[in-house]
Amino acid sequence: MKSDNVGSSGQRINALIKCFNIIEELKERGSVGVSDLAAALDMPTSTVYVYLQTLEELEYVIADEGEYRLSLRFLDIGCRVRNRLDVFSAARHEMIDLSQETGETVGIGVVENGKRVELWQIEGEDAINDKIHVGEHTYLHWTSLGKTLLASLSDEEIDRIVDRQGLPKATENTITDRAELLEEVEQIRRQGFTIEDEERKVGIRSVSVPLTDVDGNTVAALGINAPKNKMVPQRCDEYVSRLKRKANVISIRYNY
Repeated sequence: MKSDNVGSSGQRINALIKCFNIIEELKERGSVGVSDLAAALDMPTSTVYVYLQTLEELEYVIADEGEYRLSLRFLDIGCRVRNRLDVFSAARHEMIDLSQETGETVGIGVVENGKRVELWQIEGEDAINDKIHVGEHTYLHWTSLGKTLLASLSDEEIDRIVDRQGLPKATENTITDRAELLEEVEQIRRQGFTIEDEERKVGIRSVSVPLTDVDGNTVAALGINAPKNKMVPQRCDEYVSRLKRKANVISIRYNY
């Protein structure tokens, strides 16, 4: 008989799952004691302590006055992964220019495991802090970046994502109906840009465009976020034009 901890096709390694459950809980809580962490995870305190001690020895967890937190080694890993993506290298300088030109927040996102991942963002001098952080994973239908990425997928891929994740609501404006989402996806494909109107966060509107490879496949999405009272229709049109010009430059750098 195979042990539950022996990895093979279709089989999980339970110890590894427990380890990452601890990491995820620390990510959410920031800093927490062993007993509270064990209670949250419904695990024996002694077991959690052993995992934490091991993670501390490997320098992935920091112990501080009886509580534990994740170390900055995770930042090192994330930055290294991101910096190996050619589209980030191609986009970074143009994003800085765009944030200076508009004064707003400029972000780039990619799709991974059916989610939008915020690869990087930079805030201009007039930007507000909308509390989106680098590395954030959100549902694709919540944001303009996500919907741009969603529109690059086939309808069959979209159906699989919706079947697996559903269409949870972030605000009253979030699309939660599959047919409505597919209708908007078709519109995004036709017009070549996406507008998000308070669908993830009340008071925030954003626009985005795809970044493509030499074959026209979308590899990332580039967008601008701003308060809704500033992002009026005329400003949306202006920002879409700016985004498309930058996207052309980025795609050339990415491809050549």
